[in-house]
Amino acid sequence: MKMAYKKELKYLTDADPKLGELIKIKGRCTLEPDNSNPFESLCRSIIYQQLSGKAAGTINGRFKALYRGKNPSPKQLLKTEDDTIRSVGLSRNKMLALQDLSQKSVDKSLNFKALPDMDNEEVIQHLIQVRGIGRWTAEMFLMFTLGRMDVFSTGDLGLQKAIQQLYGYKKLPAERTLHKHANKWKPYRTIACWYLWRLVDDE
Repeated sequence: MKMAYKKELKYLTDADPKLGELIKIKGRCTLEPDNSNPFESLCRSIIYQQLSGKAAGTINGRFKALYRGKNPSPKQLLKTEDDTIRSVGLSRNKMLALQDLSQKSVDKSLNFKALPDMDNEEVIQHLIQVRGIGRWTAEMFLMFTLGRMDVFSTGDLGLQKAIQQLYGYKKLPAERTLHKHANKWKPYRTIACWYLWRLVDDE
């Protein structure tokens, strides 16, 4: 079922008219979190790190092609030779991160079933035990996989640029300034982030 977000958008518009202008321009929010396969979501996040969307999408497609167009299970990935994983364009560090994610999924040190019952900070601390997963990746997981509606990532360059542009700052805003704006959007900071990303992605 498509989520409407009408109540949330009214709240954000009332709390921050400048953001409300952006919401009006960009239209309906189509954010649809998907928790059907947390392992797949984290694999994708690792592959996409520090790459443009187009380049990452190409590599992700090649990666899935190794498994007949589907995402592998943790056990399948662990059985795949290093050279085969690297052949799709993944760096050694990303290969090791995918392998560590798979190993921790298999040995249950990473407990996907417990994540929905954890608070945001607990989820972050649980995920960053995996090689190659830092706070930013965990925050994206909270937003787009677990569907947490009140997450804001101060380390995200896209959000920094969007806030700079929307509010007319000459330089990228400091962390204190980011929080000053984001505090207005509680408890719907995730939705605010979605609109801010549209501002820079649609340029």
